[in-house]
Amino acid sequence: MKLLVVDDEAAICEMLKEYFEDSMSCRVLTATSPSSALLLLEKEQPEGMLLDLNFRSKLNGFDILKKAAAISPSTKVIMVTSVNDFESVEKAVQLGAVDYVTKPFTMDYLEDTVRTKIASLLVFAE
Repeated sequence: MKLLVVDDEAAICEMLKEYFEDSMSCRVLTATSPSSALLLLEKEQPEGMLLDLNFRSKLNGFDILKKAAAISPSTKVIMVTSVNDFESVEKAVQLGAVDYVTKPFTMDYLEDTVRTKIASLLVFAE
């Protein structure tokens, strides 16, 4: 499975990359900006994406989520963010996110979410 991690904090991208490469043998791509995320989405068409909400940019996670539906409609997106309010969760789901995980989280919980919301869907699609 190919997974794209999008967060403006490079340390978070690297931590998630190492974890998912080890725990699930994923091919993990990372992006620290909305523009690089959109380019990778178009080029790589990953099965899953872990997406933060806030960036040091005029685009945010909701903007990426909207564009992702057009660029790579089969990519399953899990929001991974510190924003914890009902309106954001509702908006993310309306825009197509398959789940919404708030920081802080345990790696086991995030892995279970990826396995349930992304990896398990790939088995059924084959």
